[in-house]
Amino acid sequence: MATTTAADTHERPAIDEVPSGGVQLRHIPLSRVVVPESFNPRGEVAEDRELEQLADSIRTDGCLQPIRVRATDHGDYVLIAGERRYRAAVKASVMELPAIIRPAGTGDDEERSDLLVEALLENDLRRDLDPLARARGYQRLIDTGLTLKGVAERLQTTQARVRDHLRILKLPEELQDKVASGEIPVRAVKPLGQLTSIHPGLAIAAAQQVLGPDDAYEPYAWADVERAPLEIALAGRELPDGVYRPHTAYPIAAFALSEGASKDLAGIERMLGRPIENIQFDASDVAQARALGAAHGENWHAVIVGNDVAAQLVADYLARSVKELRKRAREDRKLARDTQASANGSSGAGTADDPTGLAGNRNGAATDPEEARRAEREAQRQEREEATRFNLELGRAVFTSLSRARVDEPVLKLLASVEIVGELADIAMRGARYGFPGWITETTQKGGKTKHGYLEKPQAAERANDYLRGATKPGEIAGRQLALLAMATYADQNAIAVSSRSWHQVKASGPWAVETDELLYKLVADNLPDGALALLAPMLEKRKTEQAERSAARKARQEATSRLEGIEERIGELTVEELDQAERDLDAVWARWTPEHTRLRDDLAARRAELTAADRPVDGTEPAAEEQ
Repeated sequence: MATTTAADTHERPAIDEVPSGGVQLRHIPLSRVVVPESFNPRGEVAEDRELEQLADSIRTDGCLQPIRVRATDHGDYVLIAGERRYRAAVKASVMELPAIIRPAGTGDDEERSDLLVEALLENDLRRDLDPLARARGYQRLIDTGLTLKGVAERLQTTQARVRDHLRILKLPEELQDKVASGEIPVRAVKPLGQLTSIHPGLAIAAAQQVLGPDDAYEPYAWADVERAPLEIALAGRELPDGVYRPHTAYPIAAFALSEGASKDLAGIERMLGRPIENIQFDASDVAQARALGAAHGENWHAVIVGNDVAAQLVADYLARSVKELRKRAREDRKLARDTQASANGSSGAGTADDPTGLAGNRNGAATDPEEARRAEREAQRQEREEATRFNLELGRAVFTSLSRARVDEPVLKLLASVEIVGELADIAMRGARYGFPGWITETTQKGGKTKHGYLEKPQAAERANDYLRGATKPGEIAGRQLALLAMATYADQNAIAVSSRSWHQVKASGPWAVETDELLYKLVADNLPDGALALLAPMLEKRKTEQAERSAARKARQEATSRLEGIEERIGELTVEELDQAERDLDAVWARWTPEHTRLRDDLAARRAELTAADRPVDGTEPAAEEQ
């Protein structure tokens, strides 16, 4: 016998029974049933296996539960509820269906609202409605003129339930489908809706962090999205188009610059003598965007939203930069004139051989010590600015991309080889304080310049402890240690004065010590966004070269150690060439002076003296030179 569904297990009703309220119960011709377009709260009926099974059941036993219809003045019946049973009956090729018939009405908004309420209640009581279908039903009731309160009262539910479901309809379509399927719980709809109001891509990004993050990550939970939606949305490697983080490098070619901004850019490149490829937003840009309603979040979780706003911020920055560079150029020219005037005044008006008074000064360049010091200060300032930008972008990328990780073999080897928690204050001082979001204070000075302030050691240690203490999952506990390690390894200390720097060296020990550089490099390369990797590329390449050199040195030491094995037993047999090689091997093997080093050196020196003495004549004269 064909199977039946739970919806069709009621007893067959008596024909022509007339329930209360003028409603009739009887069989009606299937051909007279009209299905309104898009009226079913459950959505379109799927042509699936269950529909085939229901058709088989109706073909064998008839329809055991009546459909619900409304009579019309034309003799037809408008379907209210039971479209799935109707579709199955069509497949079964039956002629009639049992139906509960409402009397014909006016067809106005009030009646349509009543019919929709009835359909919603029937499906909801039978639990046939998923959250999305229920939300669409609520919205259609509102479209008929009901208020939120009215919908709740008609359906005997709470306004909060109606409101929570209506938020589903404001999500991106791909997330609506996941709510319908149950992949996204209804409780997560509100925070996802908040992200959608900022930018739809942020809601998708947050959901991705829970449903399908990169294999290198440990997924977040929906509770995390409820707690901090923007933070979770920003945890991915890339942001949606039109969303920008501060202190992150963006190609300047990606912005639609106005004609004026393009001219400013060309002027800057001409004055600097090099192209400008990337640009970053700072705290002042976030403040300007916030005044326009285009910045959201606080501190390290702040974002600027809108390509037009971002392009305007870039244009404003270029205009300020042109003005600043022109001002410096005027100051340089004035200083050069003053220096030349001073030189002319101290040496007179010049001579016949040197009318300019600048003899010995190639190309007329000033040799004033103050100008040299000024040039040196300017070079140091530029170096500090570049290091600061580097650290801020690196810190944000590391904080975002490495604060949680999949705990696998490479990660365990790294954490076992490097002391992080035991040297937490020094680790934080060497790296995280230079670039971790929120660890640096930014104040805007007169002229629009931004001044950065850095933590002292006690504050850095406290901040690092709080950062680690905030980890609750294995992937977060491991990832946050790795983030601190990466910053301590790669941060540029040129951002601050030499006297304020940390000189702590990250050291590895144990069986995997020689692998740590490569393991950390791969972890960073696999997880950091492309922009941060491009920024890191020169340093990473340099460290890879240094690692290769260290590896070659280790190999040379191993080979030297192998050649020195047993050399003491045969030292009396060594030739001059073998002595030379043995001394080179000692230099390669011994990292510092040791008693063994001294003893072997002495033995080799004694053997060399022995060979030298054997080459001398008995009378002590120098051996005669060989004839040519």
